[in-house]
Amino acid sequence: MSYRAYQSNAFSSRPPGFLAHLPPVTAWMIKVNVAVFLVFLLLRPGGLYGLLALSLDGIRRGFLWQPFTYLFLHANLTHLLFNMFTLYFLGPETERAMGSKHFLAMYLLSGLLGGLGWLWLSPDAYAHCVGASAAIYGILAAFATLYPRRPLMLIFFPVPIMAWKFVAGLAAVEFILARADQASHIAHVAHFAGAFAGFLYIDQLFESTLLRKLWARARDYVAQRPHTPRAAPPPPDQAEVDRILDKISAQGIQSLTKAERQTLHRASRTF
Repeated sequence: MSYRAYQSNAFSSRPPGFLAHLPPVTAWMIKVNVAVFLVFLLLRPGGLYGLLALSLDGIRRGFLWQPFTYLFLHANLTHLLFNMFTLYFLGPETERAMGSKHFLAMYLLSGLLGGLGWLWLSPDAYAHCVGASAAIYGILAAFATLYPRRPLMLIFFPVPIMAWKFVAGLAAVEFILARADQASHIAHVAHFAGAFAGFLYIDQLFESTLLRKLWARARDYVAQRPHTPRAAPPPPDQAEVDRILDKISAQGIQSLTKAERQTLHRASRTF
């Protein structure tokens, strides 16, 4: 059984449903975000909104849960749909590659760093920041780090573009806008910080390659020594990949070791 076949068929035995094929964290994040949006839309608990939305004034008053709770609030339906659309299409493959525990940790860390970045540059102590966008940008960066050459097709730009190019361009735009328009109602700095957190989580915990290569080149440049790049690891043996896929079918993806996840990830980069 090839990895390509596994991607399309591994969940075919699950019951049908809009969210039935999604891994657990992705499915629950969509459900919780939609449920919270409906509660605030229908019941309009204004006082609760002020307690959960992120603000510098709230942190000063001791509402230390806000850097996490703000992730589950959204300003309007368009805001919610954009974030959940991205989570629905890119979250599942990212979660399966990382494992649900690491995916949840990366999601929350991206949201936390995004919120802290917004607080740092917030021009108004009473302004509020809401939405899962920082965590979603973390997923975008994590996906692009795991699958840099995977083509993405965008609704507003119907031409395939490599994942790393798209996310790098998006992060650059957010960085420029964060510096140029700090009074904007869009939390550009939260987006950029969330994307950086997602990249850093994958690069250091799963890959440990890009930052080390940059550091080695800088060190060699300072020492005026030629840098000899390390040879790329050989592609994994197909028999080993098949064994790992059979293990997933029998025991579930949570049974894989870190080495087996990395082997499966290297195999996926050939497609």
